[in-house]
Amino acid sequence: MSSKPADRGAIVTGGASGIGAAVVTALERDGYLVCRVDLAEPADVLGDVRAEGTAQQALDWLRERGAGPETLVNCAGITRGAAMPKLSQEDWDLVIGVDLTGAFVFTKTVSSAMADRGGGRIVNVASTLALRARRGTAAYAAAKAGLLGFTRACARDLGPKNINVNAVAPGLVLTKLAEEIPQESRDRLLAETALGRFATPGDVAGVIAFLCSPAARHITGETIRVDGGQLA
Repeated sequence: MSSKPADRGAIVTGGASGIGAAVVTALERDGYLVCRVDLAEPADVLGDVRAEGTAQQALDWLRERGAGPETLVNCAGITRGAAMPKLSQEDWDLVIGVDLTGAFVFTKTVSSAMADRGGGRIVNVASTLALRARRGTAAYAAAKAGLLGFTRACARDLGPKNINVNAVAPGLVLTKLAEEIPQESRDRLLAETALGRFATPGDVAGVIAFLCSPAARHITGETIRVDGGQLA
């Protein structure tokens, strides 16, 4: 894979806020032209990640500006908390659709364009809840666990095309989503971390930027936990 700095395009789903916004900043710092895909502003492409048309719009946005897709970060995600059997099928379908199907749609569309360019990098943003679930997280934990299996399978499928596929699994990150967690639960989670602090979006974005860099050229199919030692 080889490209001039001006050619280097990246697509970040969920790029308007939280971890996604921090990833956009990190990749722009590394010289990428970044297309932010989100349902909310600020976004370069406003759209639902479950729709193939949204992925194609992101590719077109890059191409119109003289860049091709070298990196894809599937960061879009939502959660709906309810303990079984109170979890509705509507909420289940929504979480699985955005968090897992959205990654499939963008990976399928963008990886073909990456292969035409000679390779690329894909990073999926999962969660430590994929590895150790908690009450009321069935849909989210299932989606993120599926994302880890999807990552490994895609690493096998896309490796011959010089496309690296990896995942990060953050613990609790200081975003707006974390603010919805009751203080008692946050205190309990904090006590579990070896470092005694929660991650910032920038902490996660730094690991993602590394996985998108030449330094990670021989890493694929891996999941890196960014959890302050919570699961150590």
